Amino acid sequence: MWSRPCRLVDPPEGGIPVQSLKLTERTEPEPVDPDDDGTADAYDMFEMVRVICPDCAQPIALLADEDVLPEHARCPTPWNPFVLTVCAGTGRGASDARPADETLELQEQEAGLLLTLPQGLDWRMQPFSHAGGPGSRPLRVPRMRREAA
Repeated sequence: MWSRPCRLVDPPEGGIPVQSLKLTERTEPEPVDPDDDGTADAYDMFEMVRVICPDCAQPIALLADEDVLPEHARCPTPWNPFVLTVCAGTGRGASDARPADETLELQEQEAGLLLTLPQGLDWRMQPFSHAGGPGSRPLRVPRMRREAA
């Protein structure tokens, strides 16, 4: 590898000083470290099961070694999606949750699937995924007429 400029070389007559480069000891490319750092890759496979949270009725993906429901959010009203709160089911035992599928068998899934939105949600509309659907606008209540006194 070449190092940074280390000294100025005397310029040719009437020229501008030129910097020289010094060759380091290593001439072959640096070796790449193996990918054994323990971090998950997008193509790693995980055993997981989907359950329904007993408190918010939302499907939750549990890894095979998890025995409690992970922290997940709850939106109390579609009219204000910015007031997300932590669901009361967070930390509850996984045995309290019913299966989201017909069976509680472990399924092998890619890590990328755990990070994708459910099929019905569009990331471009988050957190407004409820916009435009039935009941997405508040109802107008007719004004009451005041009686003359």
